[in-house]
Amino acid sequence: MKIRTLFIVMLSTLAVACNYNAENGNDTDSTFRIMTYNVGAINKFISEDFSKEDNVKLLADIIKESQSDAVAFQELDSCNTRNNYFQLKALAEACGSDWNYYYGPAINYKGGKYGTGIAVKGEKSIKTLHIPIPVKEGSEARVLTIAEFKNYVLACTHLNSRQPAQVEFLSAEIKRLYGDSTKPVFLGGDMNANIGDETMNTFCKDWRVISQTELGSTVITVNKPCIDFILQFNNKAKAVEVIDSKVIKSANAGDVKIASDHYPVYVDIKLR
Repeated sequence: MKIRTLFIVMLSTLAVACNYNAENGNDTDSTFRIMTYNVGAINKFISEDFSKEDNVKLLADIIKESQSDAVAFQELDSCNTRNNYFQLKALAEACGSDWNYYYGPAINYKGGKYGTGIAVKGEKSIKTLHIPIPVKEGSEARVLTIAEFKNYVLACTHLNSRQPAQVEFLSAEIKRLYGDSTKPVFLGGDMNANIGDETMNTFCKDWRVISQTELGSTVITVNKPCIDFILQFNNKAKAVEVIDSKVIKSANAGDVKIASDHYPVYVDIKLR
């Protein structure tokens, strides 16, 4: 009886987060895997024994091993004095020649740029956008990066902590662009927010969380609840079937804990 009660409680908890709905399906041949990954400017653990080239290779190997089809990246430098190379380009090329990438600069930083990006395997976008997100005075600028494809739209962002107005803004922008579309719109990002707080509750007005929410922290250096999520916008598209979702905490490719200060999160879906 105790085991049955615990199982029911676990299922109930998973269902709370904006209708998260994962099924343990065995037929994954037609699934599409979306990952969100805060790569921490690829410099969190650089040392004499672990170069930036080693870090890029490790990140790419983790992504390739995961067999992800599309990745939403946060914290990417582009040709600044902190990292004098275009990080998104380096990551995409390390993943393979069939990967395409789309960068969204959020701020001018140390002679270059800093922002978010999207990389997708084997498919080129129809349209790309990067839209500045309003922030409170004194806060770091943020951006909404969007890439539209034949059968879906993938967006990426990195929000400031405790600024739900940013969610209202990006939701309004997605509604303006894709509210009447039958294409599913997905958003991957570091939301700097936990399930149940004001920011995530604001998301739940227009989105549903489709990635896991209960498998522990996605920040390696701090023991706190998940802050990295993948969501689907509530437009005229059907809700996708969620097959599985995981936080990658170990990999044959190498030590995930030195690749970045965040773990990658992915979700398997069926595009209907």
